[in-house]
Amino acid sequence: MSIKLIAFDLDGTVLREDKTVSERTIAAMSRAVSRGCIVLPASGRVLATFPEQALKIPGVRFVLTSNGASVFDLQQNKAIYSDLMTAEETEFLIHRLYDAGCFVEAYCGGKSYSDRLALPRLRAMNPPESFMDFLMRTQIFVDDLPRCISEHGFRLEKVNVPLLPQELFSSLSRELEETGMFTTCSSMFGNLEVNRAGCSKAKALSHLCDLFGITQREVMALGDSGNDLEMLQFAGLGVAMKNATSEVLAAADYVTATNDEDGVALSIEKFVLA
Repeated sequence: MSIKLIAFDLDGTVLREDKTVSERTIAAMSRAVSRGCIVLPASGRVLATFPEQALKIPGVRFVLTSNGASVFDLQQNKAIYSDLMTAEETEFLIHRLYDAGCFVEAYCGGKSYSDRLALPRLRAMNPPESFMDFLMRTQIFVDDLPRCISEHGFRLEKVNVPLLPQELFSSLSRELEETGMFTTCSSMFGNLEVNRAGCSKAKALSHLCDLFGITQREVMALGDSGNDLEMLQFAGLGVAMKNATSEVLAAADYVTATNDEDGVALSIEKFVLA
């Protein structure tokens, strides 16, 4: 099998638990690039929250963000592919989540926006300190998020709703899916991720394959959670991390070591560099 494109998730996959990329993984990717491979971070994160170390992996030029809602060319500093919500979908979703009392992270143009006035409600849920530190460093806070979105005519890449109780998570996910306008998934417990219907990492990856003249059989995709599932099923070689969810493990062609055990590096060494 000749691999020409390596697509890899960030959290729980290429990033270790301390949110760094191992030297072994960087070395393996660098060698793959030298053999003509494209290395592609493919994350649910919005571009502004990508770790600097992941963006500086040798050979990384394109990044797939927001579960496939956008693909950015880092050299040209612009999106080369987008699958955004319509203005009507954006308005409906924001108001529905506000009616439910949710804290909302609205992804748009590679940045994430939240409502400053909703912070006390979020803090009342006793979130982990590390989560709050990350949030305060990466969000753009506004005083009225629905009004801000409306006034600027934003069309959202994705909405992230953190720390939902299981009952609310399930009911909102089901309700939004049943509208036919949205698709939902989760990359961690209590974290509801909402994209427009049909948006996925697999769809964005398919666009890139067409752009570069690469077939599905020439793609290796690595991931660990629900938002990676379709990407692994699309790829000729779908690799699940040992720490992956049960549905991802079941769908994978191969299971590698955990994210803390250089699972990505081991897979590249086995299937690309051997």
